[in-house]
Amino acid sequence: MVEYRGPLICVFLYAIPVLFFGASISAGIFLFHVAVVPLLFKYSKAFRRNLVFANFVQWPPNTDFEEPSSSGIEGARNLSIEYNSKVDKCRVKIGIWHILPKTVYERLKGSFEASTDKEDLNKILDEELATSKTPIVLYCHGNSNSRAAAHRIELYKFFQKMEYHTVAFDYRGYGDSTNLKPSEAGVVEDSLVVYDWLRERLGANTSLYVWGHSLGTAISSHLLGNLKELSITLLDRSEPLPLPNGLILEAPFNNLADEVAKHPLSELVTWLPYYESTFVAPFRSNSEQTFKSDEHLVKVKSLPVLILHAKDDVIVPFIVGVRLYRSVQQSRGAGDAAVSLHAYDKCESLGHKGICHAKDLAEVVGEFVTQHK
Repeated sequence: MVEYRGPLICVFLYAIPVLFFGASISAGIFLFHVAVVPLLFKYSKAFRRNLVFANFVQWPPNTDFEEPSSSGIEGARNLSIEYNSKVDKCRVKIGIWHILPKTVYERLKGSFEASTDKEDLNKILDEELATSKTPIVLYCHGNSNSRAAAHRIELYKFFQKMEYHTVAFDYRGYGDSTNLKPSEAGVVEDSLVVYDWLRERLGANTSLYVWGHSLGTAISSHLLGNLKELSITLLDRSEPLPLPNGLILEAPFNNLADEVAKHPLSELVTWLPYYESTFVAPFRSNSEQTFKSDEHLVKVKSLPVLILHAKDDVIVPFIVGVRLYRSVQQSRGAGDAAVSLHAYDKCESLGHKGICHAKDLAEVVGEFVTQHK
């Protein structure tokens, strides 16, 4: 229940009969809302999964992932990883874009335009990753759509201007990745595999940062909070993967149950005596969708964390971002890595997807990256 406004459907279903069909039908729809919808929340895993991941929303349609320039991003290449998923017991393909820093793309623009051999170009760009003197950002997107969504493209352009390499990917069920029903364990496994793939290509002195947005903050928090265990159980590694230099969380929530409870649309049903047990409790107990970032991040006291949140965010309310910040901050003592919260006032009108346009974003992110190289 992050970017997707599924419960608005309930509002429309109620409003339409009132306007056009009269009180008797609207009363029936109202009964549907107070009786059937709560049961769907409580007992239908499929309903909750669609609400949380919203991967059935794929916009823009007919995206040519092979040509990132067709989506408005220059200096990018398309890649894919295939692996055997231990979560879903099948072969999974993950679609990836590697987006170059602005000056690197300008230097290699001729190679992009002249190259007819994708393998040769990939060798050149793999070398750029391995020898990069500028940071690499692994981006974990939120729910619905794909890595080609317009607001994500805007963020990639910000990274380019900051001279960062960007690796953006789609979880299973999104974009051109394998069309599987996503679960928390599944999308975290996908993120782990991409993180491992990227680590293998980076030089020893290269700085790596993970950036999550919305639902992606919960996925990246789960990944990094349990990186040691996941490395051993899912990758069969004898030694765990190292943590990144830092984690940047844009519009995060502390756990999915609180996000559901504090979502503005929940106000439509909070008056129901069974509200907590039907709408909220399933997200506390169902392991397929709990996303307890607060519990995951307290495990990694050496990981620097920067939280970015707009106070006018109506999809992930500011209060749940503050709760996450306080939980992680209180778990750390002297000598542990810093956790900071940078809030944007309502007057800036950045909402849920507009922080990439914040006037001070380059300064805030640049300072965090410089401090934790």
